[in-house]
Amino acid sequence: MPRTRRDVLASLAGVGVAGLAGCTALDAGESESDDSALDAAALREVRELGSPAFPARVPAPIAESYLELSRARARELLDSVPETMSPEEVPNEGVRNVYAEAYADAAEAVAPSDTDESPFETLRGLRYARGAAAMAKGTYDAAVGDRTEADVRDEAAAVRADIESFRLGTRYLGDEPDRALVVYDAVEDFVAGAVRRLDNADQYGRYADSAPRVGELLDAVESARASLDGARHVRDRYLASIVDPVDFTDAFESTASSLVAVTEDRRAEYPEEGGLEAVIEGEGFDTEELERTPAEDLLVETFVEVESGLRDAREALRSDRFATALVGAHTAETHRRAFEEAVTAVKRGRYESVESAAAVRDAKLGALEALEAARSDESNPHLTRRALVDIAYMVGNGDDYLRDDYYEDGDPRAARNAVSEYATAEFAARETPAVSAWVLGTLAAERGGVGD
Repeated sequence: MPRTRRDVLASLAGVGVAGLAGCTALDAGESESDDSALDAAALREVRELGSPAFPARVPAPIAESYLELSRARARELLDSVPETMSPEEVPNEGVRNVYAEAYADAAEAVAPSDTDESPFETLRGLRYARGAAAMAKGTYDAAVGDRTEADVRDEAAAVRADIESFRLGTRYLGDEPDRALVVYDAVEDFVAGAVRRLDNADQYGRYADSAPRVGELLDAVESARASLDGARHVRDRYLASIVDPVDFTDAFESTASSLVAVTEDRRAEYPEEGGLEAVIEGEGFDTEELERTPAEDLLVETFVEVESGLRDAREALRSDRFATALVGAHTAETHRRAFEEAVTAVKRGRYESVESAAAVRDAKLGALEALEAARSDESNPHLTRRALVDIAYMVGNGDDYLRDDYYEDGDPRAARNAVSEYATAEFAARETPAVSAWVLGTLAAERGGVGD
């Protein structure tokens, strides 16, 4: 039996079909006959349909015991300092106020979460918990004379050395390209995050020559250490799950160089000067006629992602993060194709305006169906799903525009912006499986057809 829109929505939004009872217009026929006005209640019903359930994951077994150790590390840091500073031990009221805020933030971060996270999301979130606890500890220790900025900078130098050692010692070993690419993209993201935290603390500190300055430096050191620990755990757990690893290092490097060059060439087919307006005009549109329409926002959103993906790919390639470069090329090409499809749709008269809540609902259902279709494509499931996590986020963005507190009731921007977000997600999701095949097919060709 073919799946109905109700079935698709239920599977994506993480609710049972029974929970959708009373939601008329989930069926295509009902939707076409519904001419609800753009009133707040009707738009709220669209938002309440739910958002797609695409938690971030990595195809490597994250150990719960490791997550508990990381939680314990955060708790240990926070438990080593008191909840408040007394005026007797720290006369400076400003320092005491900063510490009180830091301790409260850390206590909240360390507290058990009631959100439904994947193990990978928990792993990423623990970086913040450990850093927040270190901010409190570093501030207190410095205020009472137990730690200096020089001490923390020595720790930072040691962590940087550990990061470089890990980076140089990591090769792209794996079982098959689709899985390996997503695993090493996650590993590289952790490592890049570690470096970024240390660099940002050096360049953009909020405090100078004070106990809170020591605290924020220790925050960066501990966050970087947690990121490096996460990278090592993901890599090692992945390698432990396979028997005869294949070395993809040369293939990843050459394919990344090749595909980044291809995406740069394809970007060069559009105007380089004049910004997004020139790009849209280059497709034959009058930008003044498109102003304040879903069509304008759709074209802008899709092309912005082309630029973003290409920028990420270039930066990753320069820093020898070849898995990240491949994912960036995937993002750029997915949205370039989505942009071309959006151009065709707009030229056919779609997305000129939003006249009813039914149109907003149909745009959202179109996005949900496209996401489900892409997720159901099993040809390259890991890379495709990795891309869909970011695309699904756009549906949540669309829902946010329909919140009661975002625009006043009756403001047409709510529906217009929501439709453009939903449409961007739909067009990008539809292109994702084919682009995954393009990336991994090129990788297979670089390896002489091995590992398709």
